[in-house]
Amino acid sequence: MNQYNRLLGRIADEFHVFQGKTETEVDWKSRIIYSLLGRMGYASLWDIREDLQPVSVVHFKNRIESILESYLEMYPELRLFYPDDISELSNEIYNIFLCTGQMYHTSYRITPAIKAVSEKAGIYFLRGIPLDRKPYISGIGNYSFSEDEPAVIQPADMFQLPQTTLAEQWEYLVYHAKWYPLEVENEIEFLRTKPPFTYNYWIEKPDISGMVSLARIGLPGNKTYFLYKIEAERILGSQLPQWMVSANYYGTLSNGCLASVERLPASTYHVDGKIVQLRIHYLLPPAELNLIKLYSWPESCADLPDDFSRIFDYQVFFAIKSILEPIGYTFVEE
Repeated sequence: MNQYNRLLGRIADEFHVFQGKTETEVDWKSRIIYSLLGRMGYASLWDIREDLQPVSVVHFKNRIESILESYLEMYPELRLFYPDDISELSNEIYNIFLCTGQMYHTSYRITPAIKAVSEKAGIYFLRGIPLDRKPYISGIGNYSFSEDEPAVIQPADMFQLPQTTLAEQWEYLVYHAKWYPLEVENEIEFLRTKPPFTYNYWIEKPDISGMVSLARIGLPGNKTYFLYKIEAERILGSQLPQWMVSANYYGTLSNGCLASVERLPASTYHVDGKIVQLRIHYLLPPAELNLIKLYSWPESCADLPDDFSRIFDYQVFFAIKSILEPIGYTFVEE
């Protein structure tokens, strides 16, 4: 380990990846490598092909995988921190970059996004920056504390976050619902509306309190979602359009449903020197989750996707916290 200590130390200095006060050295080093993989994957977008075409998705992922293999040969003690199939990690980084607009995708090829800057609480979130720029990095996300050009876009627009609160989105949906008796021929699942939420979010019995909630019918990958409520011992439903619930976007609705009755679990965090450990206690919708994953490290790369346990740079965490709280998310310090 000592043979290459200075190498990772220099990378940490360049990216400003700080070790937590109680964090072990191997945990810190695994985070440094994770940030390096994101940076090198991003750099591969500028590789010049003979036909002058953008690089392929395969090229991007191969760059990440080859670099990881090289570093794990230098630091074999870190191998347990990464999946046996390292393509899981390259896929994770690719998906985070793609879903947060860090690159554009077309016909199996990818290009860097155009430059965009947004600001919150003194943190400038950067997208599409040139390679000669030396940014700060939290997770695999680029940021700075000052920008030569002013922020030109709001964080909500940059990361496709909702412009209204969770409760307001839910209440608007309920207000415009068209109700009819729900005839159930197949198995139906109902959103769990009371804790504990540590197991399945869906249960077999409906909420009989009279509140409006979510239900779904169908096979995995082909679910039909409804608003539902109980009136006069009947289940009334209002079917939701597929675009509103596909690809886990029903998470916005489930979070909004719980927020409307003040039952959405708070995320908890612990400050450890210059880093923050975050525990998410209810799965976030895709846009909010992807923002968090861009600017944080997974607690463990060996078990991806790690959507509930994340590590942030201290200042970046509080900037993102201030972005998400007005939407209706709460954070409690442990």
